[in-house]
This record gives sequence, structure tokens and C-alpha cells, in this order.
Amino acid sequence: MDTLDRYKKLVDFLGEIMGENTEVVLRDCRKPDHDIIAIANGHVSGRTVGAPITDFTLSILANEEWKERDYVVNYEGKAAANKRLRSSTYFIREEGELIGQLCINIDMGPYEKLLDEVKVLSGLDLIHSVKAGQVPGPTENFSEDVMEDMIQKAVIQTVGSCDSIVRERLTQQDRLQIISELNDAGLFHLKGAVGAVAEYLYCSEASVYRYQSKLQKKSSGDVVK
Repeated sequence: MDTLDRYKKLVDFLGEIMGENTEVVLRDCRKPDHDIIAIANGHVSGRTVGAPITDFTLSILANEEWKERDYVVNYEGKAAANKRLRSSTYFIREEGELIGQLCINIDMGPYEKLLDEVKVLSGLDLIHSVKAGQVPGPTENFSEDVMEDMIQKAVIQTVGSCDSIVRERLTQQDRLQIISELNDAGLFHLKGAVGAVAEYLYCSEASVYRYQSKLQKKSSGDVVK
């Protein structure tokens, strides 16, 4: 039996205990293109079994944060229709390698609405820390197309726009910076990422590999020309 199979019943168990506003997800990090292998209350984020990996999980794989801690709690998640979630992730290891994650995502909307109503009725300035937008730490986006979203984000951060006319005029330095950000974010763990990046940046796949080679040489201390 695979180690992660032992957690599948726990997903349904926690889902029933915590209620319909809490999504419980089991991820297989060995299958980033369809890493959700069990889910309870999937209506919270709109996802089902077989959904792809998120930007947060890719960053965890890239920076190997799982080696330094057992879990991450109370970070912000964003689902469709600007739904804000409070999310937590437990890392599942086997023989020193990260193989999965057990994730809990709480829809904070009903609780925020209730607190706002209590504030109006009481006139008190209640504690705002439960609002998902004020939870410190990283943000996880539950997108159906995490690859495109991550590429767009990197382009906007680098040149301020992802319009096609802007992307057509990217300089080599622009593309190098964009690919560096995507590499740090773990995008290239996904199958087909090189092709997707090449198409979006109006360059060849060979060019993407050359940029990656430059970044690798730079990180190793070699002179990059």
C-alpha cells in the first residue's frame, strides 16, 4: 500500500468533522500535473480529484521549505470569485523526501460576514485578525491554469504588463528575469512548462533552455556572458 493511501480516509473524516465550509485535500507531490488524489468539501475551492498543483506547492518544492518545518499554518488562499480562504498544510515525508501534503482550507466568508454583523450591532471594534486578507505569510491561488497564471504574474512583475505587444518587445534581460522568477517559483516542475513559457514570451524552447543554463551558471558562480 502506498503511504498516501493511509491518509485518504482521514480526508473524509476531517471533512465531516470540520463542516461544509472547510475543504480537506490530500496531494501527491510526485504527480504535479494532477496532484489532488482525495478531497472533501471541494465546493469550497471548486476543485476535484485530479486538479493540478498550486503555485504555493510549487514554491515549496522549489525552495525545499518542507525540509525545515513540518507544516505551514494560517496563510491566505484565493479561490474563484475572489473567495478568501485561510489555509494550512502538513508535509508528508517518506525516506527523507516530500511525497504529499494534507491541506485544510477554510472559507472565511461566512465568519467575516458574521463578525461584520456583530460589529454593526455592538458598535465594538472587534479583532480583525480572522479576516483572511490580514493573515500573514504566503498566498496560495487555487487556479485551474496555474501555469498561465504564474507566467502572467512574472511578466507583470518584470515589465508591468502582459499585453501581447509588450511581450513581443521583451529584451533578453527581461526574459532572463522572468525565467529566473519562474524557476524560483518552481514552475518548471510542471510538464510542458518550457513550451508554455516559450510561447508566452515569444521565443523558442531552445532559448528558454539557454536562459536556464545562464541562470544555473550564475548560481554556481561562473561568469555569464
